[in-house]
Amino acid sequence: MTKSPSLWLKSWRRLAAEGKAEDFSSFLSSAMPAGLRLAGAFLQLLSTILIARSLGVEDSGMYFFWAAAMLEVGQVATYGLDRLALQQVPRLDGKRDQLTRFLAPLRATALMLGVILASGLCFYAYVIQGDSQMSPFWYILPFLCIAGVVMSMINGEAMAGLGRPVLAIVCRHTMLNVTLILCIIFMGDRLTTDLAISAYALAFFTSGFGALLLPGFRGQGKAVALPSREQFRGHLVEGSPLFLGSVFASLAFIVPLAILERTHSSAEIALVTTAFRIFVLVDVLVRAIHSLVMPELSRAAHVGDGALLGRIYRTAVVKGLLVLGIPVLGIMILAEPIMAIFGEGFEAGASLLRIFMGYAFVLLLLGPAQQLLLMVGHTRRMAFFSLVSFLFSVILSFLFVPRFGPLALTCVLGAAIILERGLFLFFSLKAMYEPSRTVEGSDE
Repeated sequence: MTKSPSLWLKSWRRLAAEGKAEDFSSFLSSAMPAGLRLAGAFLQLLSTILIARSLGVEDSGMYFFWAAAMLEVGQVATYGLDRLALQQVPRLDGKRDQLTRFLAPLRATALMLGVILASGLCFYAYVIQGDSQMSPFWYILPFLCIAGVVMSMINGEAMAGLGRPVLAIVCRHTMLNVTLILCIIFMGDRLTTDLAISAYALAFFTSGFGALLLPGFRGQGKAVALPSREQFRGHLVEGSPLFLGSVFASLAFIVPLAILERTHSSAEIALVTTAFRIFVLVDVLVRAIHSLVMPELSRAAHVGDGALLGRIYRTAVVKGLLVLGIPVLGIMILAEPIMAIFGEGFEAGASLLRIFMGYAFVLLLLGPAQQLLLMVGHTRRMAFFSLVSFLFSVILSFLFVPRFGPLALTCVLGAAIILERGLFLFFSLKAMYEPSRTVEGSDE
């Protein structure tokens, strides 16, 4: 049963009264990841503000478009292997050789896929979008950025699975945003859209590969090893449902954004992507809170304890609401001044931010639905539900985005995400409490 607020208050009183060192240490271990992620969120917001104010509402539109495109393609390039790492790594903790044999080929497979997808992104820039006047150097950026995204995501999930949430946050967020901010400050008044995109790619590449040097993770063996034929085939088979889910989830964002890019101005793109970045920031904070229970979810799923999974899940939902419920409502109320921080003209996107925050509050209520479905083993269902969300997003975007622009895009993106997470949660609960099913391996 999930602890009520009164029981949490009693726990705090007991901690203060008894002063037990182990209780205080446990509190710090839980609070530090959330505090560090909050600091990382501030850095991410700061980097977005600096770029938006330096480039202006018109020029920042193209930066936000390409930053979003490279990030989404990088997430697809992981082939869902980052989630496979989150699922399997907790079971290999303390088994250094097995962990190395698992992670090194996993990274190599994702990097090879990243090269293919980065080539496709360059093709889009040169042929379809018509940016043939870009310098040759620009076409290196998608390869650097996507490789960094792949390494950052796999390493981050591996660290979280090993019970090192602080390292995971440093890998996926702190190093990235600090590098980006330093690059922006160094460029100063010379900052252009192309230089901003270059800084973004360099920041991801640095954080993704620099994570291998972090203390506590450096000793995990080889960084990359060419997978054997059997390993590569296994990655393709095991990751395929997760890959399809990532593809559909990314396309559910990229396709509507591309429709807006072709039918509306750069300024409108900047308004939507800026509001969406704040929404993503809140979602990342939610995931950081939920990541504290991921090792327990993995182990409970491994032994097939559906009741324990339910208790852990409810605890994650309550913690998310207690920590982020009021801030989300506060952002809704203060949408105009928050958007105005990004520069002149951005306050016009306040209504878009309010809509996104409404969706963010619904995500708090749904909890770690995606991770729960992953842990109970229904990866094929994840791919199917992501396909449903993708079709929902694309069909509505073609119908309404050309006519209603940013407002339609905001409503469609948020509704598609809620639809997907809601389906994840519904089937997870169904699988957990259906006696005839095993909790793990249900898709086999």
